[in-house]
Amino acid sequence: MNDPMTILKKDHAEAKEILTKLGDSEPGDERRDMVKKVTAALELHMEIEETLVYPLVEKLEGAEVREEADNEHGLAREGIAAMKKMVDEPGFGAAAEALLGGILHHVGEEESEVLPALKEKLAADEWSRLGDQVAAAHAAGEVPASR
Repeated sequence: MNDPMTILKKDHAEAKEILTKLGDSEPGDERRDMVKKVTAALELHMEIEETLVYPLVEKLEGAEVREEADNEHGLAREGIAAMKKMVDEPGFGAAAEALLGGILHHVGEEESEVLPALKEKLAADEWSRLGDQVAAAHAAGEVPASR
């Protein structure tokens, strides 16, 4: 069984690790490559959450939880754009650290509240199906359009 919480927590840990390294990185190819990697990972992760996870959260927990996540994802996208724009500029570290701060806030709520509540309210087969969908989207590098 693919556990969606395990997969999403792994994504969170990887993003935190890269963003932490980016904050102290020097301009150049390695930094640009890390920015591309974390951008792709965060964009896929947010797409998976917005398409597969948060519709269920909204159904079971209400629109407010989803709206907060949507707002936080919007801020993350703004942070990604700022980081990409400043990749070779002075002040890049501050942009990476600001994005990391927003991600840490979002991840804290998601891992301690949102995902455990969702797991509790879904039947075991629904949780398993969600895990399979999350894993498949990860493997494909995109969320299937038919969803």
